[in-house]
Amino acid sequence: MKPLKFLFYNKKSNISKSVKVYPLTKVMHSDVDDYTYISYNCTINNCEIGKYCSIASGVKIGMGIHPVNFISTSPIFYSPYNPLRKKLTNKLLFKDREKVIIGNDVWIGTNVTVLDGVTIGNGAIIGANSVVTKDVNPYEIVGGVPARFIKKRFEDDIIENIQKSKWWDLPIEVLKSEEVLDIFSKEISHESIKNLQKIIKKRNA
Repeated sequence: MKPLKFLFYNKKSNISKSVKVYPLTKVMHSDVDDYTYISYNCTINNCEIGKYCSIASGVKIGMGIHPVNFISTSPIFYSPYNPLRKKLTNKLLFKDREKVIIGNDVWIGTNVTVLDGVTIGNGAIIGANSVVTKDVNPYEIVGGVPARFIKKRFEDDIIENIQKSKWWDLPIEVLKSEEVLDIFSKEISHESIKNLQKIIKKRNA
């Protein structure tokens, strides 16, 4: 018998066929959209991930939460569905999971942890080894423990126009065209954004 090369759990998940999931990664109760990759040794749970996201190795998303204002933080006291296989209650007395939302074209660095209930906007970058405890706005760069705002990737008007373009919804055939690749292969500018908007407007005409 050949040894298993990787373990991949897909429990109640919807993963696009164009997504790449690397060995030793678990994806559970999550939706992952087109052309996103998730690298080695990640755990993704109860999460919605957009298109064209880059998730580095060792990332942990949606690992559950515990009550801090109960006498005990152990799930045996508040959840009938706990890892101890012992029920002290028949009702879920504390909401121990909240969905994580990750937008499109998000880059998450190595060994990042994203806590339950967090929303990360389109185009955001999360620095390696960060712990994300609160929402991250589109096209922000954050990092640290807990993750804090570092800077915006672009000027506000450029961010607004990228958001309006929704380029990630374009068919891959359009994105691989020479005129679009020319825009994506160099530093962004007001002119390049205008050219992208013209292409999208022409296509939708």
